[in-house]
Amino acid sequence: MITSRRTLLGGIAAAGALGLAALARPSRPVIAATRRSGPIVLELFTSQGCSSCPPADELLGELAKEPDVVALAYHVDYWNYIGWEDPFSSKEMSDRQRRYGHAMKLRTIYTPQLVIDGEADLVGSRRSIVLQELERRRAQRGGPGLDVTFNRDGGDFELLLDARQGTDYAGAEILLVGSDERHVTEIPRGENRGRTLEDFAVVRFYRSLGSWDGKADKFRIPGSAARMPTDRLSVLVQARGNGPIHGAGALDLRSA
Repeated sequence: MITSRRTLLGGIAAAGALGLAALARPSRPVIAATRRSGPIVLELFTSQGCSSCPPADELLGELAKEPDVVALAYHVDYWNYIGWEDPFSSKEMSDRQRRYGHAMKLRTIYTPQLVIDGEADLVGSRRSIVLQELERRRAQRGGPGLDVTFNRDGGDFELLLDARQGTDYAGAEILLVGSDERHVTEIPRGENRGRTLEDFAVVRFYRSLGSWDGKADKFRIPGSAARMPTDRLSVLVQARGNGPIHGAGALDLRSA
């Protein structure tokens, strides 16, 4: 049951609620247990400077249309040295991938890497394996878990979190992610020179809103938390240390 209405990013850390927080390729897929509720979160680490990435970008674009999927493409910056600087890339995106590599104990990070629900590591261009894993997770959905409701509230946003059947989510981190549906870029240099690339679900920013005490509650997120205009805002509730994603919600700002 929702008990109160607090403001994220609003100096409430002392109250124990959500306070402002700082921000070898596997030989086989790393698959973990599947959470029981909510949309499937697909996080693709990609680059316009990577010649093997366009098929993964295309697949993510297809899957982003599914109603039970939250798709996010993080453009990493470590391929920028080979002739083309990806305009959507940043060290921040690469750092998120590195934290996943550390959390999953991977020997290396790579592109195109797809992380599903914060716990499964797959090559993002391997269509049949990705689709098989999605179906496996869909078959296990529907049980107890975390309800995430994310809505616009005037110029701000409202987030409702409700853990069912006493599941403990204390200490989970709340992430706000802004993304654009589609960008088209002509590439004059680098591995993809001469190509026109379509990128989907392009992450423009993400930020931590703080940690959650795990108790059902209602929160207000100031509109200023969105660092730039984007097509879509997503909220991820993730175990600390880039662990599994407990729940997610998304809001299309073009229609909200």
